[in-house]
This record gives sequence, structure tokens and C-alpha cells, in this order.
Amino acid sequence: MQKIWIRLAMFLAIAFLFQSLRLLLPMIPGPVNMFLIGSLLNTVMVLSIWYTKNYWAAVIGGLLPLGAFFQGQLPIAWMVPVVAWGNMALIVWAGAFRHKRLLYLGPVVKMVLLYGGTQWVLQMMKIPEPMQVVMLFMMSWPQLVTAMIGIVLAKQILQKYPPVV
Repeated sequence: MQKIWIRLAMFLAIAFLFQSLRLLLPMIPGPVNMFLIGSLLNTVMVLSIWYTKNYWAAVIGGLLPLGAFFQGQLPIAWMVPVVAWGNMALIVWAGAFRHKRLLYLGPVVKMVLLYGGTQWVLQMMKIPEPMQVVMLFMMSWPQLVTAMIGIVLAKQILQKYPPVV
């Protein structure tokens, strides 16, 4: 069990490091930033459950939006639980359907949860229209793309570097 916790801590550290690339490389344009970092984070989240085979890996997906909030990437605190919910759903889905075709529906589930949750938050708060458009865009099809890329990259990494038991 100790090995699982060490691996989970390692994946969390890697995820926070990737998330911090935005601060270390501020010259990366916004869309590139969103797709590059989003894909890397999704890869780490999926690998975390595949390497540990433990649903505690979902905690990583729950903590990442806190980092994004403190970095200013999530401008509204109410978005933290929405993004956490979407991330955790993807991780649990990837763990449950790793060897099945249903695996590739995980990004759709994540996108639907993020988009719907964002709509709910925006309706609850009085957010200016331009910010609503940007937030809804960020939580729509780019989430599908980055989660799908994350799964594909995770499969390639797992093939090349199978877990040591």
C-alpha cells in the first residue's frame, strides 16, 4: 500500500509541475497553453489510476483545480468543484474502462460535466457576457480534445513503460 501512496504523490507532483508551466513559460499563447498543458494534465491523471490501480488517484483530479485557481486560471472559486468533478469523473472512468472501448467516452463525460457545471455557475452568478463566452468555450470541446489526447498519450506511455509490480 505504501508503494501506491508514493506513486500517487509522484503523479500529483508531476501534475502540479505541468500546471506550473503556465507560470514558468508565460510567453506561450493562451490556446497553445490550454491544449498543451491540458493534454499533459489529462495524461498524468489517467496514468495515475492505471499505474496505481487505486481509486484514490481521483484525488489528484480534485486537487488540480485548486492549483489552477491559485494561479488565476480559474477566475471564479465556484469553478473549483466543477473542474474537480470533471477531472475525478475522467480518472474513475479511465480506471473502470481501461481495457474497453468505453474508455473513449470518458472525455465526453468530462466535457459534459464541465460544460453543464460551468453553465450552472454562470447562471448562479452575475458574470459579464464576454467572460461567460470564454469560460463556456474553455469547458466545451477543448476539454474533449485534451482528455482524448491524454488517454492516447497515457496508452503509449503505459505500453512503453509498463508498471513495475
